[in-house]
Amino acid sequence: MCEHLLCLYSMTSDKTALVDNTFPVYINDSGEMDVVLFGLQDEKADQFRCVHELLDQPITKLNLISPEALPGLRNTELKYVDWDYHINLEQFDLDLRGKVYKNIRYRVNQTKTLGYQIKYSRKLTPSHLRLIARHAIRHPLDVWDFEELLSLERFFTEYPHGFMVEAYHRDNLIGFDVVDFFQDHKVMVVPLGIYSDAPALADFFMYQNILYAKQQGYEWLDVGLACREPGLQAFKIKWLAQPRFKLVVQTITK
Repeated sequence: MCEHLLCLYSMTSDKTALVDNTFPVYINDSGEMDVVLFGLQDEKADQFRCVHELLDQPITKLNLISPEALPGLRNTELKYVDWDYHINLEQFDLDLRGKVYKNIRYRVNQTKTLGYQIKYSRKLTPSHLRLIARHAIRHPLDVWDFEELLSLERFFTEYPHGFMVEAYHRDNLIGFDVVDFFQDHKVMVVPLGIYSDAPALADFFMYQNILYAKQQGYEWLDVGLACREPGLQAFKIKWLAQPRFKLVVQTITK
């Protein structure tokens, strides 16, 4: 699990911890706990012992996030199954040649005529906050996601890694992605994105993120989950993203 991303995600929790120095745990004041059980293929990882130890804690609900469903646990409900999509940067052609890039090529050319400009920053401004507020009105956000957005300023203040990829049109901020890096600088990840309704903006960000990551020598660009939305999944696939990691969420209510 990426220690950089743990810093970002921990901003939304009242308490955080590591079990066996392997599995990150997030606890809120309402007694709900999330545990990320990736790394279960490790022979030393005792998944059931970990879960039972957590169930002994004074909590009301335990959410298990793992690459496979854990069988044989009582009072367990399967919440959902999703996939984390990655783009293979070594295979991606920045010149967008060939039929496989036809739709991408059209959208990228469109963004060039629109005159979008890119900047990199680690400082939230009133323009960022206005953009977040407008995004929240247009798109219902889970409380967890909204708290994460509101914690960005603290994140950039307390930690030296990660930054924002910002898009401007005529000097106006029209969107931004938060990016970070892990696996010994092999993977660039985009855990958050806030956009206005400017045309082709998502395609603009995708190409700019691919361009930056590839030029910096990263092997993969992690573009996140499909979120069980067919349109979002189709967008990632259009950009040649592959479903690389399975994500299973189960809930145990005590």
